[in-house]
Amino acid sequence: MSPVIKSPDIFHQHFVCSSALRGASAAAPHLVLLHGWGMHSGVWENFLPLLAPYFQVTVIDLPGFGKTAADISPDGFLHALPALVPAPALWLGWSLGGLLALEMAMLYPQRVRALCLLAATPCFVQREDWLTAMPASVFGGFCDALQEHPQATLARFLALQCKGSVSMKADIRFLQAVLAAEKMPSDKTLGEGLQQLACLDLREALRRLAMPVQVILGEKDSLIPVAVAGALQVLNPAVNVTVVDGAAHLPFVSHPQVCRDALLQFCRQQGLLEGSAA
Repeated sequence: MSPVIKSPDIFHQHFVCSSALRGASAAAPHLVLLHGWGMHSGVWENFLPLLAPYFQVTVIDLPGFGKTAADISPDGFLHALPALVPAPALWLGWSLGGLLALEMAMLYPQRVRALCLLAATPCFVQREDWLTAMPASVFGGFCDALQEHPQATLARFLALQCKGSVSMKADIRFLQAVLAAEKMPSDKTLGEGLQQLACLDLREALRRLAMPVQVILGEKDSLIPVAVAGALQVLNPAVNVTVVDGAAHLPFVSHPQVCRDALLQFCRQQGLLEGSAA
């Protein structure tokens, strides 16, 4: 049996739809945002205002990141999530957060109306039958470096996420500011997060999902090859794929309006969102 995790142990914050504040008649759909490795929910800071006119948004810190307790197991975290979100929602996960959102859809399909994988895939590290991913040797070297120089490795990872972006320097400065806004994750938390990236293989889950799925990829992503788009559509032909030109691993940072518009188009195509906000 999974341990019962109290909501206060998991930092989550709800944002009311700004259209609803202006008296919009229709209830705005719920959108849940899960961040990636090394970050916390503050990474959504500049993206949230673009989402606010359309969605009721909940942001959540992963275990050990931001304000969420570090002693929560991955399973305990996942099983606590339904209680944090008031209704079936669209779940959007970036990088590691995408894998966790995919797990959520697998475990609690009745709570997930649709899924958006943002610079995320169901399998982060290469397997013999999955080559459009990070080579295992590269990932292993990264894990070794983390053990020897954890904070330097985290800084290197931040830069790698921005490599190739048309706004690389600005993206790096933004990530550095976000990271500095909260306490640094412990070496143990960072190592456990990498272990999740290494071990999770949710290709079969993606293949079986019945709800709508969108994938937004960065054209210049150094961590997730854009060629994975074809492999994803082989797994699940219904997957909706958008490639953001000039973006790296943080398309929602470098190209927030493009990502917002792609998300809105997907939601309207799936009947999750009607009309447009003023």
